Amino acid sequence: MSSGTSAFLASSVPPSSLTLSSADNGVFVDLTSSPSSSPRSAARSGPAVVSTVELADPSLDLPGVRASLSALQQAIDQTEALRELRLDHENLRHEFLATRRRAEDLDHQLADAANAASLHVLFCQHKYDLVRHKLESTQTELAECLNALQECFDNSHELEACRLRYRDLKTRYNEAVSEFQDRINTLEAQLAPGASFGVIVSPDTAGRIADLTSPIQLAA
Repeated sequence: MSSGTSAFLASSVPPSSLTLSSADNGVFVDLTSSPSSSPRSAARSGPAVVSTVELADPSLDLPGVRASLSALQQAIDQTEALRELRLDHENLRHEFLATRRRAEDLDHQLADAANAASLHVLFCQHKYDLVRHKLESTQTELAECLNALQECFDNSHELEACRLRYRDLKTRYNEAVSEFQDRINTLEAQLAPGASFGVIVSPDTAGRIADLTSPIQLAA
């Protein structure tokens, strides 16, 4: 313990509490006595002694002090948190103002661009209307062409059917002509012997031969 601290403790303790005790024989020496009875002289005259000072405990309300310190610490924490919140609020306010100014600048730029592009927009709208009208006309013409093409397809099917019917009729006609030619040849072969003898052919037979021969001649 330093000398200053010892002096403070000695000055704060009543004189009656300042005593010197011996570690061996329990002798107490009054520190406020005359210089002749000081601890140094006592040490020279007897065994070694240790000086002690009895201090009275201060009358403090320790639970109350601890509660006060806890409340003070909470107040300090709240103050620091409030300071941080204020700093954050100030930073956010600056950012908000900067963002609002930026938004206002962008609004002005957008308005200027819209005013500058109004004529171009009108021109493009006019061109768009023209192209749209042409597109509608083209779509109408395309629909008509598709209808005509469908009719052509239908006509082509009908034409193919007519060709098939014509081919069938031609085959049947050729068969009929061949059959008539065979019958004519047969009749001529039958009439040939009679003609060589001057046989007179009846008008009915001659008419039948003419009727059979005329289609063959027309076909030829």
